[in-house]
Amino acid sequence: MKTIYVYSGQGAYQAKDIENFLAVFDFDYERVGGMEIKNLLHPGVLIVPGGRIGSFLPAWGKDGVEAIQRFVASGGVYIGICSGVYVAGKSFDNVAGLEFFPGSLDYTKHQSIIDVTDELGGAWQLIAENGPDISKIVVDKIILKDIEGKPQAIRINVGQGKVFLFSSHPEGSVYYNQIPQNFSGAKFFKQLLETLLIE
Repeated sequence: MKTIYVYSGQGAYQAKDIENFLAVFDFDYERVGGMEIKNLLHPGVLIVPGGRIGSFLPAWGKDGVEAIQRFVASGGVYIGICSGVYVAGKSFDNVAGLEFFPGSLDYTKHQSIIDVTDELGGAWQLIAENGPDISKIVVDKIILKDIEGKPQAIRINVGQGKVFLFSSHPEGSVYYNQIPQNFSGAKFFKQLLETLLIE
């Protein structure tokens, strides 16, 4: 069984929503901060939540960024949500990023609950909270798209691993009063994690 790691270090104030989601659905997980992120073990799933985008990369440093890159290339799974998407590109705010896709994403400001569909037409909801436009990223698979057809969750294959990027939040939110037990996006996210953990 793979280990779930949650980045809960500097800037990751929305890790609490991820941890709440994981607790509700009885997933075991380990918290990792800026120092621990250098010691990720494969097989595993690293979730990088929303938060203060500009804090993540400096907290990880060059060694941390390279550790995450190695983790994924050797078969690990990276799940970036909102801020975790911004830092997955070539750079953010002139700081070198994870380079899971070329180019950088511009910061956008917006907040709403959005309707999305999966590849089979299943309907779900996500919480859009300043997430990036990921429509220009070359992907291996679109996981979820909104009613305008724009991707809201994508998969990129990197080495032996996989990168899942969610522009909007699937985990639910205490602030928005969207508890995981009742939020459809959280149920989708649960199914995805269960699949990834046994692959």
